[in-house]
Amino acid sequence: MRIPLISLNQYSISPFKTNNRNDYFQYSTSVLKPPLKADTISFGRTAEHAEALRRLMEYGIPDMYSGKRVIAPKILEKLYSKHFFSKNIKNIVKGLIRYEDCLHTVERQFFNIVKSMTNANPQYKLEDVVRVLAPEHNEKLLEVQQPIFDEITELAKEMPVEQLEEFHNLMDVVYKKINHKPVKLPFSAKEFQYKLQRISDEIMQKNNPSEKSVMRQILSLAKKMPEKTEDEISAIRGIKSKAKRNKKMKYQKSLVRTRADILTDMEVLVTGSSLKENQELMRLFSQTRSKIYNIPITIPFNRKSFIYELQKITNTLEDTKLAHRIIQKAIKLPTSHENLSAFIMKCVEYSSDKIGYNLVSGSAGSIDHLVPYKKNGKDSLENYGISSAYYNSERAERSMIQQLRRYPKTYENCQKQVDRLIELYNNGTFKKVGLSKQYIFNFARRMYNLSPPEKRLDLSLDGLKL
Repeated sequence: MRIPLISLNQYSISPFKTNNRNDYFQYSTSVLKPPLKADTISFGRTAEHAEALRRLMEYGIPDMYSGKRVIAPKILEKLYSKHFFSKNIKNIVKGLIRYEDCLHTVERQFFNIVKSMTNANPQYKLEDVVRVLAPEHNEKLLEVQQPIFDEITELAKEMPVEQLEEFHNLMDVVYKKINHKPVKLPFSAKEFQYKLQRISDEIMQKNNPSEKSVMRQILSLAKKMPEKTEDEISAIRGIKSKAKRNKKMKYQKSLVRTRADILTDMEVLVTGSSLKENQELMRLFSQTRSKIYNIPITIPFNRKSFIYELQKITNTLEDTKLAHRIIQKAIKLPTSHENLSAFIMKCVEYSSDKIGYNLVSGSAGSIDHLVPYKKNGKDSLENYGISSAYYNSERAERSMIQQLRRYPKTYENCQKQVDRLIELYNNGTFKKVGLSKQYIFNFARRMYNLSPPEKRLDLSLDGLKL
């Protein structure tokens, strides 16, 4: 069935203008190993030769997978850098209402809740909304999580004694987190660097040179942070020789002191800058210091961290089928993109700025490699499509055939995108952004060739002026 052309008046051109030439979320590189194939991933690079497509996003382009209009990355960058999300919810709703149809399901549900609160509590900030909702949604989330934890625990009974003990220790920590009880967590330099990089990615999107400079210095210091040795404390206890044990303990104290000194240097840098107002960064420093000194802390449950820690246990199992079954169960834990309660609980410790960023970021436009870069896909216009950051990230290294089978509505939504591209070419917008109509031909041909042989994606180019 032909998809009708999308009218120009359905799209509003962004009033915001910035000089940032990067795609949303194209910066971060995960330092956690092994990577979480079970979860969405961050992008580790910026698509080259795609500036014309980035400019085109300001004119309302439907996501090739969901059909929802993507939000131009420059809009998100402007909102975030100007602390728009720190305003009261009445002003936030007024500013975001034009992008409501761009939001994905869970984010839109949360936005509707925010809207419903504006009459009674217009002065609320986003963090106030989350704190009001948290108790109820913590219970709702646990109702979904608990059966999955039970199934994982039942499967874990088949593990050898050593791995089973590690699993029980992990679950003990999980339930303490869920019940908001303090836990002792081991320090990991890689985990610290990973979280620091995530914060840095957001800071780098702001037009604040001094903050960027300080963040680069912090990241440089983080590279010097010594990684923990495996099971440091138990390793010391296992040494029978008193002399060797004392030597090991001395080394351990030195390691702790080195980590603490590096963290202090970071805190000094931040204290002298406007980054001291960054709640997420300061919270990370506080939690890291507690981990370094082995002090119990209260920290929320995190699905991605849980799967990562579970994988470390299952990767040592000889029974690979059991390992696979356990991880597949863990993957069923609700994500913040699928479950409203998970979204709310993920935001519990976030500032209003970060909550707002999470609300909008998945809908930001991004450059999607039709053939994934890690599967020899080229950095060229012939290999680019436009999708929302969420679907681009969620796709990861999946082939286009797999993607089309996973999201069959891509067939009609790609046509929506092509119809809009044709409209923009015909009205002169392509020339304005420096894009040739050849891009439309190339995109249509590439999608046809990359689709399943039994069901080709045959995009109509009706209406394209020759």
